[in-house]
Amino acid sequence: MPGGSSGGSAAAVAAGLAPAAMGTDTGGSIRQPAAFCGITGLKPTYGRVSRWGIIAYASSLDQAGPMARTAEDCALLMNAIAGHDPRDSTCVARGVPDYREELNAPLAGLKIGLPREYFGDGLDPEVERAVREAVAVYESLGATVREVSLPHTHYAIPAYYVIAPAEASSNLSRYDGVRFGHRCESPSDLIDLYKRSRAEGFGEEVKRRILIGTHTLSEGFFDAYYKKAQQVRRLIRQDFLDAFEEVDVLMGPASPTPAFDLGAQKDPVSMYLQDIYTIAVNLAGIPGISVPAGFVGQRPVGLQILGTHFAEQRLLNVAHQFQQATDWHLRRPQLVEESA
Repeated sequence: MPGGSSGGSAAAVAAGLAPAAMGTDTGGSIRQPAAFCGITGLKPTYGRVSRWGIIAYASSLDQAGPMARTAEDCALLMNAIAGHDPRDSTCVARGVPDYREELNAPLAGLKIGLPREYFGDGLDPEVERAVREAVAVYESLGATVREVSLPHTHYAIPAYYVIAPAEASSNLSRYDGVRFGHRCESPSDLIDLYKRSRAEGFGEEVKRRILIGTHTLSEGFFDAYYKKAQQVRRLIRQDFLDAFEEVDVLMGPASPTPAFDLGAQKDPVSMYLQDIYTIAVNLAGIPGISVPAGFVGQRPVGLQILGTHFAEQRLLNVAHQFQQATDWHLRRPQLVEESA
């Protein structure tokens, strides 16, 4: 699996079909595919890059960002795509720095935090080994490392899977076969058009999320689920803000495992748990980047680096310095053809 949902972009860059690509990240869909495919992927701060023209999934979480071989190439893309766009009401009217300007700044004195919640049960031991070896490289470059806590991390997945499906249910209701989206053949009446168009036009996972979201927003459940999830989201955001009072960046794995075989994950909950380290970042609206940091067998490992709001320049600097000191971003897995 190349990861998802921007797996096509990640695979194209990894295969050398394109020097760079765009991805969209609602709960890790830039960073997880970047990790699985052994490339660099940056999710900017919410509102840093316009979403005009992107199909809305979860409007308070969606963010577009660059995917490329290196942090330097991601910086070039950020120079082109960041900035205010009046066509996107969530896009922030804030000055845009030259993201290449600080790439070569030394890391002496950089304070790195390792969230203890990101190194517990469920993390592949070999992924943890690769991540800790990457952190050791930063120590050799003059950074200091300490453990920090993000105490509400374990609420991130349940909160996300209330908020995101609720917003998806609202956003995707426009795909009714009349104005947008797939239209069924020879509907008998308007209701048949709606039912069949949506049943045929959406995959099983999308339909599952729409149903969950519609239930969440229905009368009698809104306060119990959606409102409560938004309150939890505020606590998760505050965890990050508190951590950044102590450290400059946070580091950990982008995914608990390397890429898995196509079709190996059949349980939706198991799939959702693959995003355990990425989802909270979207709930908080902060930027994050995944960079290649080793292999488990022939499958790449991604190191995730997180910063406070609008700290993309710092993240690109930190990622670039790692790529100057290592060659993981230049290595390719040895692909073996399967026997017929």
